[in-house]
Amino acid sequence: MRDATMLPRMSGQLTVLSVLISVVAFALYQGVALFRVGVFEYPLDDVYIHLAVAEQIAAGGYGVNPGEFTSPASSPIYPFLLTAFAGTAAQTWLPLFWNTLSLLLGAALWARIVSNTDASRGWMLAFAALGPLAFNFAGAAMVGMEHSLHILASLAVLRGLQIQMDEGRISWLLVAGMVLGPMVRFEGLAVTGGGALALLVMGRWAVGVMLFSGAAALAAGFMIFLITLGLEPLPNSVMAKLAGAGNERFSFAALPLKALAQLSMSNKAVVLLVALFVAVTLLFSHGSARRGAVRALLLAAVFTGFGHLILGQFGWFERYELYAMAFTMGLLMLVALGERNLQTHRVLLVIGFGFLAVTYGNWMLRYGTNGPNAIYSSHGNMGRFVKDVYQKPVAVNDLGFVAWANPNYVLDLWGLASYEALLTRLDDPYPGWAADLVEAKGIELAIIYEHWIDEGLGENWVKVGTLSFTGGTAFLGGFHVGFFATTPEAADKIRAQLTLFAPQVQGNATLTVHDAELE
Repeated sequence: MRDATMLPRMSGQLTVLSVLISVVAFALYQGVALFRVGVFEYPLDDVYIHLAVAEQIAAGGYGVNPGEFTSPASSPIYPFLLTAFAGTAAQTWLPLFWNTLSLLLGAALWARIVSNTDASRGWMLAFAALGPLAFNFAGAAMVGMEHSLHILASLAVLRGLQIQMDEGRISWLLVAGMVLGPMVRFEGLAVTGGGALALLVMGRWAVGVMLFSGAAALAAGFMIFLITLGLEPLPNSVMAKLAGAGNERFSFAALPLKALAQLSMSNKAVVLLVALFVAVTLLFSHGSARRGAVRALLLAAVFTGFGHLILGQFGWFERYELYAMAFTMGLLMLVALGERNLQTHRVLLVIGFGFLAVTYGNWMLRYGTNGPNAIYSSHGNMGRFVKDVYQKPVAVNDLGFVAWANPNYVLDLWGLASYEALLTRLDDPYPGWAADLVEAKGIELAIIYEHWIDEGLGENWVKVGTLSFTGGTAFLGGFHVGFFATTPEAADKIRAQLTLFAPQVQGNATLTVHDAELE
């Protein structure tokens, strides 16, 4: 055991190390992104979905259009944190504020977890340094979504279980993480479930049941809130993500194939599977004086890890799996560092952490840092044209920038903000389905990725322009966005507006206006 008088000093050193590494990585990613685009921007258009929902919340509604209730936000609580300065330029800095705060707190909490193990100084330094990089703290913060908060909530549960194991008490971190985590993202129920299972094995079953019930009650309360608005109990965005990129409904029967597909496409999924294999092996082979506590941590890791592997997503700007990776591999780290006969497991964990750190860092520098350039050049120009020039209702299939701070109606053909569009796309994507939805709303302009809508395009639609991103490889739904007049009569006016706007296109993009004779 280490000298207790050295604990505060060691904890402080590890905190500085974890926070410094996180801040440097964050500054590096933001700096490279700023160099590429020249202005600050988020790397995903989804941030503006949350901002648009927050704008409507501030006005007494919920959705992206005044007077119309929809549920495009994936997080129950995050839009409520963005309601200040609604619809103004100042509002756009709130995601950066919350993510920077979550980054700093998450790094500090990770260091506290590492410093409260029985490992030597060298092992603690290694894990304190690698953890923020292995779980992409900086990349998640750069995205501007709720994922940094999700990681923070998961780390709170991890630290809470550590306190229960070492000190036999329930901490406020455990309560907050287990109860509020699912309100950040519904996947948080996997961590809450793992935490409850661990508490059950540790003999604190009543607390585990109470905390899981509290989390489930809050999640159910949000679903009831949506139902009272005349919506489905799950947000449209959640249903769309469960369906994946295709036009199929979510199916439990397809989950094994989905998991296999993720393993074939994501090396992070493979790392998680290997970690789970190690956890299962230890469950059946390891003996320890603290066997009950060790078993509790391993069971929590298996529950959460397999839960995400089967039901969750990987990738999508390297963000969806981070909470599960941090929680599951963090639990394995606690076991490995707490048991003297698991030296080999410590080495394997360091290798795994290092692999994740290099993989995430390489992806962020090569592709992730070009995301702000892509959003500014593609979605930004779409939004500027619609709000500054066109100023009428519009249909899109990649919601966000166009909807935020836009007083005119926006129809989401992908279905995040339109349950009718989501149902049609998933259940009955007949030829011309998008055209029927657009016509019902009296919309004369559709700005879409053609391959997303495919046969749903209207026979009478006229393609009047194409916005092309020319800034290299980036995370975009498409590098070419089509501008379609949904009636022949509207084509000339929209074409003229595009012609006036073309010289004003900003960033790495070109706007091509299609002549009438080429239709």
